Amino acid sequence: MSERSTRLLLIYSRLKSGPVTIELLQQWAHKYDIKVSGRTLYRDLLTLETSLTLPDEKLVVSIGEKNRKIWKLEYENDEQKLTSFDVNSYMLFRNFLPLPIIDSRKSSLHKIVRLFYRQFSSSDFEKYTSVSQDQIRCTHFGEARSFGDYHKMLDDCIWSIQNRREIELREIKSHYTSATSGVQLPLRFLPVQLLYHRGTVQLSGFLKQDDSVFIIAMDQIRTYKLTNEQFDTANLLLRLEKELDCRFGIMRNLNDEIYDIVLEFAEFTGNYIESQRWHSNQKFERLENGNHLMRFRCGINRELIGWIFSWSVHVKIHEPAILRELVREKYKEADALYDSEETMAYSEYSF
Repeated sequence: MSERSTRLLLIYSRLKSGPVTIELLQQWAHKYDIKVSGRTLYRDLLTLETSLTLPDEKLVVSIGEKNRKIWKLEYENDEQKLTSFDVNSYMLFRNFLPLPIIDSRKSSLHKIVRLFYRQFSSSDFEKYTSVSQDQIRCTHFGEARSFGDYHKMLDDCIWSIQNRREIELREIKSHYTSATSGVQLPLRFLPVQLLYHRGTVQLSGFLKQDDSVFIIAMDQIRTYKLTNEQFDTANLLLRLEKELDCRFGIMRNLNDEIYDIVLEFAEFTGNYIESQRWHSNQKFERLENGNHLMRFRCGINRELIGWIFSWSVHVKIHEPAILRELVREKYKEADALYDSEETMAYSEYSF
């Protein structure tokens, strides 16, 4: 097959994913290292426009903003039109997925894109071609990166949850949720829910040995084994949700106590804090000095301590006293670190 014929097939393949302009096609060619000029691409599109005749589809050309030509495939099996709201929803879904999902499931996502476009090709996609990867972008800041078997592990976890099958966790990495370094492996685990939290997909459920809540990040699981041992899911999801309501985030609590947390935030920081969801029972009050009082009820864990630290001098703890003293002690330790020659050491129980 000639170079031109190969290029025409590639362009046709790109058209199956949505409308294109010359500018979009040039970006696509550059991304996939296709050496071709804009003039040549224009001629290729004209060739497809005049010679592409396939059953149930046609190449439609329209004029968009600034007299730019837009080429798109339309299929004859469309049932309804999409609105601009629908198209924008699709673009947001396509670009705001977590990084490990995007990395590990590229072929599936590409298939969905093609099916979506084929079903709704006669909608006014050409009006929204500017809403592309460059205009709707996710930084993926702080998100976990995928690894070689991530897609398989994700599918295995979904299968285990759907079929109520135990998982044997044989080897796990360092702790940062519930997986402490002192646990005895292997662990028999009852998976209940996949949970996306702070850029990481977590597997949550219960340990069979002591019926305790156990949450572990997907990237912390090194080796595991699927089993055919079924478990009863009655009330497990409800119990998990109740336990998470008692935590700040997902990390295990320091103890079994539940506290009334009262924090005061400086005015401008408080404006932001009040606009976000941090806990299921959070409540806010505006003080006479302009600051914000935040109240919620949960246990104390390392995630709460770290979150308070992130607001530096713009937050003050009113209640409980134990939380205030823990934070003050940590500030002292952080300050002493700069006057010490000792090597830093991680402690999973360090609050």
